[in-house]
Amino acid sequence: MSDTRFYSLDVETANSDAGSICQVGIGLFDGGKLVESWRSYVDPEDHFSHFNTRVHGIELHHVAGAPKFYEIYPFLRKTFEHNIVVHHMPFDRVAFHKAYDKYHLKPFQVHWLDSAKVARKTWTQFSQRGYGLANVASHLGIRFKHHDALEDSITAGKIVIQACLHSGKSLSEWL
Repeated sequence: MSDTRFYSLDVETANSDAGSICQVGIGLFDGGKLVESWRSYVDPEDHFSHFNTRVHGIELHHVAGAPKFYEIYPFLRKTFEHNIVVHHMPFDRVAFHKAYDKYHLKPFQVHWLDSAKVARKTWTQFSQRGYGLANVASHLGIRFKHHDALEDSITAGKIVIQACLHSGKSLSEWL
């Protein structure tokens, strides 16, 4: 993993609309180690459902004055475009595309890598079920605060690193 650089991403949403992003967390991994991180609340310009708030604890007052997705879009594009971005399950990738649509933004080229798919192919006990972020992390001894975008993002990155080490596959082979 010494020559591998990638980003990890996780988002939380205000409600069942995947485009209602209310928090973004990003990790930068280089040489198998987390070297930088970034987290921001995002004003989703939408309502908060009780279900989502119970899951992640983010409420309307947390995002008061936070940037809107279109305001962080230039930073996200500069950060992610043409780079490998690890996420766990399709939701984060879908959320980005829904937010692009919501704000009429042009999607940018990203090399998406789903850490759940990597885990399913690396460890047989996750091939059919049990490959949720918390379960895989627990199996690998990764401790984190679930449903915090930055913590989830970093955990997805750590899962991919451990999968590369366990399988002997490089990050480019997983792509």
